[in-house]
Amino acid sequence: MLSQPERLSEISGWILPCGKWHSTEEWWHINALYDLRDSGHSSLQDQTTLTILANGDEAQIRDHVAYLGFIKISRCQLDGVQMSRQQLITLQSLLFLCDPEQELGILIGNTGIIKYVNISRIMKLKNPTVLFEEK
Repeated sequence: MLSQPERLSEISGWILPCGKWHSTEEWWHINALYDLRDSGHSSLQDQTTLTILANGDEAQIRDHVAYLGFIKISRCQLDGVQMSRQQLITLQSLLFLCDPEQELGILIGNTGIIKYVNISRIMKLKNPTVLFEEK
């Protein structure tokens, strides 16, 4: 069961490619990936991913896990490149008790562009491609 934050700023963690929520403290997102790797999370076990994690370059890690389908939520911002239907459902569950008029910033891939979307609009979505590429 997901913990229910009441403010968008309380949400910090990863939506995994399978749609499961993995909460983490602010500024510990990369460390959480190492914990997931060490626990045997299948998406983080291929040789390319293991090499990138071993190198420790945070920008390279962020880009690579986004490509794998991980979505980071941090500081009222969503960071990723693709989203599945299951991940959208998880996001909506996380936002359920938040102020519907508050905006979530969505960092689009590696462009540096952030688009802002009201939580009320996200709650109505059925298609995740409105936020990211289809997975």
